[in-house]
Amino acid sequence: MAKPLITTAKAGTTRRGRPPRERAGEVEDRILQAALQVFIDRGYEGASIDEIAEVASAGKPSIYARFTNKETLFREVVLRWAQRSGEMVGSATSGSILERFQSAGVLIVQRAIRAETIGLVRSVIGEATRHPDLATTIHYAMRAHGTATSMKLVAELAEAEELRSLPAFAPANIEATTRYFIDLVLLPMLISSLFHADLAPIKAQMEDHAREAASFFLRGCGYSAV
Repeated sequence: MAKPLITTAKAGTTRRGRPPRERAGEVEDRILQAALQVFIDRGYEGASIDEIAEVASAGKPSIYARFTNKETLFREVVLRWAQRSGEMVGSATSGSILERFQSAGVLIVQRAIRAETIGLVRSVIGEATRHPDLATTIHYAMRAHGTATSMKLVAELAEAEELRSLPAFAPANIEATTRYFIDLVLLPMLISSLFHADLAPIKAQMEDHAREAASFFLRGCGYSAV
C-alpha cells in the first residue's frame, strides 16, 4: 500500500506534498517510470494507483494532480515511452545505400525488441477488448511516433543521387515508403516476440533479418545495386 501523506512537519521528518517547482518535472518522471514498470508487470487491469504510488515514492494526490485516472496515466506512459523510444535517429551516415538502410533497420529492431517494449505492447493488446478506444488510440499514436522518427532518416537517405529518381523516394511518397520499410524490418520480429517468453532466440536472428529485409525493401523500391 502507498505510504500515508505526512501532514504535520516535525523535526527530523520529511513532509510529503507538493514539490518545489524545480522538482515537479522530476516527480512526474518518477511517476511515469514507476507506472511503466507496474503496467508491464501487472498489465493494465492488475495495476493499481496504490502500487504505482509506492514504487514511485509519491503520494496518490501527487499522481491524481497530474493524471485524472488510471486510463489517463496509462495513455501518457505509453506515449512518453513511444516518444523516447523513437529518438533513434543517430542515423547511418556512412557506407553504401544498402549499408545505410541495413544500419537503419538494425537500429529499429534493436530499439523495439526489448523486454520493456514487448511487455508494454502486450499490455496494450490486452486492453483491446475491454478498452478498445484506449488501445486503438495508443496503437495509432505509437505508429505515428515510429513513422515520424524513421521518416527523418529515410528522407535523409532519399537525398542520395542514386535514389532521387525513384518514385518511392519522392517527397510525396516518403511517409508511405517509411511505413513499408518499418513493416518489413520490424513486424515479423515483433510478432514473434509477442509469443516468446524468452526473447533470446529472437534477438539472435533479428539483426540478420533486418539486413535481409532492408535489401528486399530496396529491390522493391526499384534500386538495382543490391
